[in-house]
Amino acid sequence: MKKIILAFITATFIFVLTLRISWPNQEPFMGLSADDGDVLTMYYGGMHENALARLDALIKRKPDRLDLILMKGHVLRQLGDSAGAAGAYVQAMKREPGNFSAGYYYAFSRYLNGEYRDSLEALAPLLKESVKKSVDSQRSVLLLKALDEMEIKNYAEAADTLAKLNAVFPDFSPYLHLYARALEKKGNIAGAREAYLKAYKNDTSNFEILLDAAPLLLKSGDIENAYKYYKRISEKIKNDYEIKKIYGELSGLYRKLMAEKPPSAHSKQPEPRKVSAVEGAGGHEVLIGLNTNEKGEPLGLSSIKLKSSGRFSIYADKNGKRLFTGNDSNTNENEYELYFKKGEFHITNNTSKRSFRLGRGNVFLKPAAAADTVLFKGVRVGAGSPWESSEARYYRGGFKFIAKGVNFNIINKVELESYLASVLPSEMPPKFPKEALMAQAICARSEALYKKNVIKRHSKYGYDLCDDQHCQMYRGVSWESPAATDAVVKTAGKIITYKDKVCDAIYSDNCGGHTQSSADISGWGDAKYLRSVSNLRREGNGHDIFSPLFLERFVASAGDSYCRASGAIKNYQSRWIRKIDAKFMNESLRDLGVGDVLRVIPRRRAFSGHVDSLEIVGSKGKKVIKNELKIRRLFSYSPLRSSKFIVETAYDKKGKPRFFMFIGAGFGHGVGMCQSGAYGMAGEGKKHADIIKHYFSGAKISTIN
Repeated sequence: MKKIILAFITATFIFVLTLRISWPNQEPFMGLSADDGDVLTMYYGGMHENALARLDALIKRKPDRLDLILMKGHVLRQLGDSAGAAGAYVQAMKREPGNFSAGYYYAFSRYLNGEYRDSLEALAPLLKESVKKSVDSQRSVLLLKALDEMEIKNYAEAADTLAKLNAVFPDFSPYLHLYARALEKKGNIAGAREAYLKAYKNDTSNFEILLDAAPLLLKSGDIENAYKYYKRISEKIKNDYEIKKIYGELSGLYRKLMAEKPPSAHSKQPEPRKVSAVEGAGGHEVLIGLNTNEKGEPLGLSSIKLKSSGRFSIYADKNGKRLFTGNDSNTNENEYELYFKKGEFHITNNTSKRSFRLGRGNVFLKPAAAADTVLFKGVRVGAGSPWESSEARYYRGGFKFIAKGVNFNIINKVELESYLASVLPSEMPPKFPKEALMAQAICARSEALYKKNVIKRHSKYGYDLCDDQHCQMYRGVSWESPAATDAVVKTAGKIITYKDKVCDAIYSDNCGGHTQSSADISGWGDAKYLRSVSNLRREGNGHDIFSPLFLERFVASAGDSYCRASGAIKNYQSRWIRKIDAKFMNESLRDLGVGDVLRVIPRRRAFSGHVDSLEIVGSKGKKVIKNELKIRRLFSYSPLRSSKFIVETAYDKKGKPRFFMFIGAGFGHGVGMCQSGAYGMAGEGKKHADIIKHYFSGAKISTIN
């Protein structure tokens, strides 16, 4: 038995040591004792039980260390033990009476344990103090007070508290959602409707808003929005008879409503137009797969409607023979439909009703003039995402139509800089500062060439890049803007290189205050230039982000970082909350085979806070989800905004889970350049070269050969 215990201790020691030396950088351990370093290693390595044992030993040895007791409470909560956490916070309050953090977390733990009146009582002395401390402290206290008030059905008081909360931190989707619920329960249907609509508009990934809002919208007589919300719900929850029934009834009412509604000025379809050339274009071409899904795979078409701003010709792709010429007369008035039938391509002029056989084999459409563009109707957008739809888009360049089985795929052949003129405003708002746009242009150019020439991501489909988030968003000419095109032109030919090779210069919307290293994500590999970097404005405390206590406060607060909400960066981009009822959680994760979900435990984390291993503990077993993308897509009906989150489990008085609250920061994978951070840095005078140097360690800006 002693040998078994010794072997276990030895294995644990080796694992901890391996974990520590395997982290991509050692900054978190600078200035820390060996004991503190071990606690951090265990916590971020997912060994929470080991971390608790070490914390208990340290607390006995160092009773003056309040932070150790608070950390113990945090770890217990992450293990789903809110009652144990409350005990730790009582211990902390005895050590330091009046400590704000200890008092707040004690009240929060009582709330999670279903003791709402006790939570409110514990919270009362913190209300005035929170106003004196900071906006973030005030937010935390007001939110918890409102949650308690909702649970004890004091809806009028909850609505007032939430009104104050929304004034302190406006336009934040989770707060608006709660406010709408309070107003609805209070009987203010009109106010609830407006709050629900605003909440979902601010964060369409927060699917739970739909579940509450759709019935209210129907009750209020808002048929148009009720139809749209029930449509989205029915697309994601396919086995609910009641939802299908309501959606079916609403469909008829919606069609009737739209038939009676006068056409909107915004409903007019775009028209292809002549465009000016992008300066610096001409050196490199890229092949872009249009109409692709979330994996960048082509979605086959049997037909596509198109228009051109000028004359165009269609050639046999194999021998270059001209097969058809369009727009010989009545330029811009003709609409065509290209279709594939019985192994042959055909084209019909929908205006004249004349059809032409193009024959077997792939074909290529090319406008007669470089200034002309071609519009395609019904291009799929965001396939598989919450914002999936279709729209009309028009593009520069030429187009291959590749036969594939009974359908065909479309590939746009376009000059690299012209491609970037559309990508840049699709990936970053053109109203961002010039230097941020220039940094984005260089990243996007590097990404295009890396995917084309290095990993050859979509070569098996015949194209270099897809038109959606799997590669880079490419929406055609209508998305181009003068500011973005100017950034492309000013950086023409510039790329990011590391050791003279083009970088995988990836980027994400918002890193939540700290990017993560590519080495921190399972399966990503260790790119030396994709290191974890801080977005914090404060200097000299770079290791703070690695403290679990700092991490929790930082994720739950606005955060003093370059990517925090300010100006064009909205509150819902940098911080988010998802409250998922236990019933819906069980239904969503039924395929995992763990039974009813009892606990959700973040295990391995990057030191940036991003989770790379998540344990789901159920009544019939447990399952570990690895890789940040799989974790973000844990809920197939609506992905989490990022993998940087804290999970809280709320119980009823019998100890059964009621809901799981994901409190998160950032949007996207968090590796490489943080676009919101680039905005903040550029706004404070940083140049595009400074931004790139900050996010891509050891890399440099070079010129394409």
